[in-house]
Amino acid sequence: MASAAFSGNSSHTMDAKGRVTIPAAYRAALGEDFTVGMNNELSAIALYPKSRWESIEEDLNRIPPTDIKGMRYVRLINGNSFPDTQLDAQGRVLLPQALRNKAGLVKNVRFVGVGQSIEIWDESRYVRENESAELACGDLLSYVNELYYKPRN
Repeated sequence: MASAAFSGNSSHTMDAKGRVTIPAAYRAALGEDFTVGMNNELSAIALYPKSRWESIEEDLNRIPPTDIKGMRYVRLINGNSFPDTQLDAQGRVLLPQALRNKAGLVKNVRFVGVGQSIEIWDESRYVRENESAELACGDLLSYVNELYYKPRN
């Protein structure tokens, strides 16, 4: 499968057991087996399709065990990841308690498509982050243009 392109967002409710229904629009691209982990900022839970997670694992495997600082990062990522996750018959996923705690998830959550993965945010935390990003939109656009879109010599 080519890397999925996730976009859009939707609000949902997590049940008392920590299960949440994956929006139907995301299910096919997510695939049957996926990885539940944290996003790079440790601010939300991330769902990675199998092909994307395999790419992340390849990158992590390039870090030699003798690189102590690098291995701290590998340990952080792998220690907070749950590969081979599947949806139940109702299209729900159980989000591990440790990850729910890190992301501050209690009940109201927001699914956000971020290209190659899906993030699950605490609803109020996402609203604050989105408002902050909107206020900084000009600076963010300049940063992205300079770093990623400016022609290289």
